[in-house]
Formats: sequence, C-alpha cells, structure tokens
Amino acid sequence: RGETPLAVENLYFSYMLLLAAASKARHRLLEDCDSNKIDPTTGDQLKKVLSNPLLDDPSVQVAYSKLHDHAVKDSDSVSALWEARMRTRELLRIMNCVQCNKCRLHGKIAMMGFSTALQILVGRTGEGGDPTRIHRVELAALMTTLYKFSCAIETCQENMRS
Repeated sequence: RGETPLAVENLYFSYMLLLAAASKARHRLLEDCDSNKIDPTTGDQLKKVLSNPLLDDPSVQVAYSKLHDHAVKDSDSVSALWEARMRTRELLRIMNCVQCNKCRLHGKIAMMGFSTALQILVGRTGEGGDPTRIHRVELAALMTTLYKFSCAIETCQENMRS
C-alpha cells in the first residue's frame, strides 16, 4: 500500500469530487457540444465521457455529500470556504515559481480543474455554483483534471495488482 496509505484514499475522494462536478456540469458541456462551441471530434469524445454511468453512480455522490455537509454545518465552515478559495488562488500563484514550463502548465491546469470542481460543488456559500456561469477554460481544466485523476487511479490499481 505504499508509504502513505491515506494518499490512495485521498486520490479516490478527490476523483469522486471531480466526477460529481462533471456530473453537475454535464448539461452545460453537452449544450456546448451541440451548439458547435466545441469542435466535433472533441465533442464526440466528450459525449462518450459524459455518458459514462459512473457519473450517475450514487456512491460517487457520497464524497460530494460529505464535502457539502462539512461546508454548511455552521457559520465558521461557510467562512472557511472563502479561505479555501483564497488558498487555491495562492497555489495557482505559487505555480509561477516552478521552473519547468511543462510542470508549471500541468500544475496550473490541475489546480484550476480542482478549483472549478469546488466552485461547482460548493460555490461561495456551500450550496454549489451555477455551471452555466463557469468559463469554458475552467470547464476544460475540470475535464482534463478528471482525465489525469482517472489515469492516476488506473496506475494505482495496476501497482496494487503487481
């Protein structure tokens, strides 16, 4: 299980949050595909991803439910949302210090994708944000981050089997 067994659990939890956010943004993404805001080849691939039954699996919503319940349990939790939002912005700024351009780019996309997931799921008040008001670049970062997390989970599963 490696040196940090909780890391795999955190990876799965984060993946479930990304899946829940993609599920909530599905309608917006499909509208963009149908209105040709996304090129047809990419749109077809995106439609396949968005039709995956995993997005509708109730167990995926467990992570979102836990996050939501924690975010709105009291006024201190709601104010902590603002702090979390500021920390994600700080992390994006810190990524500017990374020397390798590829690493910086991938890090910023991942941070933006995860930040977008949190924006969709909990928003400013803990009740979630409106996916129709999220910029296309943020949605692209969300879907890219979802892909990267799915690859990471696949790698973890392969490593656990061997």
